[in-house]
Amino acid sequence: MKKTNIILLIALLLLLFNKGNYQTLPQCFPYGYTIKSTVARVIDGDTFVLSDSTHVRMLGINTPEIARQRKPSEPFADSAAHFVKTLIEGKQIKLTIEEFSPFTKGGNTKGVYDIFGRLLAYVWLTDANGKDSLFIQAELLKAGLARISHYPKGKRYYDLFYNLRRTAMRNKLGIWNHD
Repeated sequence: MKKTNIILLIALLLLLFNKGNYQTLPQCFPYGYTIKSTVARVIDGDTFVLSDSTHVRMLGINTPEIARQRKPSEPFADSAAHFVKTLIEGKQIKLTIEEFSPFTKGGNTKGVYDIFGRLLAYVWLTDANGKDSLFIQAELLKAGLARISHYPKGKRYYDLFYNLRRTAMRNKLGIWNHD
């Protein structure tokens, strides 16, 4: 009996004081919760991986899909991926979480993770002082390299996103260039 209690105590202490080389995400995210991290690699125009192996999907936008599983790239997919890679790969960023939600990876389409288990967030490039310098979703919309995705009126950046898209469409930039 004492041996079992000692083993349980040791296991509990190991769990409490584990200092792994990864960022532990909370069970719930309050509105506006932020995470600072470094981008390890960019997968495509709206998805990337953090240095702790967390996959992130940019909230509010959708970029053209790159070539996968014998499907060719959509127009401007490589441009969007290169654009994002140039802006954030290997750099310090800040992620802002939009909604309060229970932690339910995979299958949770209304929370902070998409159906593929990717963290949904707004993405800010930070400067040398740790201050926000570039809003990445806004830069993609401004360049005409992204569409607005499932973004209802009343969301935090609704007016900004729609104004940037309208300007890119008017100027026939990127995906809006139908020539």
